[in-house]
Amino acid sequence: MTVGRWLELAVTIMVLAATPATGRYDRGGQQHSITWGRANSHSSAIFGNIPTNVTAVFGHRARLPCQVKNLGLKDVSWIRQRDLHILTVGIFTYTSDDRFQVVHLPESDHWYLDILSVTFRDAGVYECQVSNSPKVSLPIRLIVLGVQEADIIGPREVYIQHGSTISLHCEVQAGVEVAGAVLWLKGSSTLNYSSPRGGISMEVEKTPTKTMSKLYITRAVKTDSGNYTCAPVYALPDSVKLVKSQQQLYTAVWRR
Repeated sequence: MTVGRWLELAVTIMVLAATPATGRYDRGGQQHSITWGRANSHSSAIFGNIPTNVTAVFGHRARLPCQVKNLGLKDVSWIRQRDLHILTVGIFTYTSDDRFQVVHLPESDHWYLDILSVTFRDAGVYECQVSNSPKVSLPIRLIVLGVQEADIIGPREVYIQHGSTISLHCEVQAGVEVAGAVLWLKGSSTLNYSSPRGGISMEVEKTPTKTMSKLYITRAVKTDSGNYTCAPVYALPDSVKLVKSQQQLYTAVWRR
């Protein structure tokens, strides 16, 4: 090789060494681009601070919550952990069991899984899953309780003096999330502060394991006799019958 050829080759090598790698190369025709791996510039989906234990009553609806922020174009799915069955993807249901359905309002970051008429077999862990890469999921445990019963506390017979206050105390051995709201009825009519009779008030006490409701009716009169029922939304009701005694009193006769 001649000295001139050596000098030409050396200059070429020096030029190539000084040229930065730009991800592009040219073979005398159309330019091609190389896309290098990079960190995701979008915010990652994260789960909101929601309860991860849900309690429902046999035969009633169970609603499992999931809140996903920064979802973007990713999908939210519900998976049953027991058999890894995909129940829902987005707003679509992927099970033949029509008791399962997803509840999602447009523009909302909440994705609820509803199970209608829940059974004991439905108890277990469900995963709210987001189609990140890798996937991320939040486990929600469903606890199914047997049907609860309301219990009006007190002796078998209660004598109430004419003009006194009728006081009935009802308890359900379950939190209000399980028992539901407690209604009081006289016959088939619901009692509340705006009832035509007037003089009616109620108190509710709630703990994680018990729901208590008290009914007060002031200035008892003859027309207050009848059937009174404590009726929680998700528990069996209990009733008491107020009847006028021969002593111009009202006797509470218990019915189960």
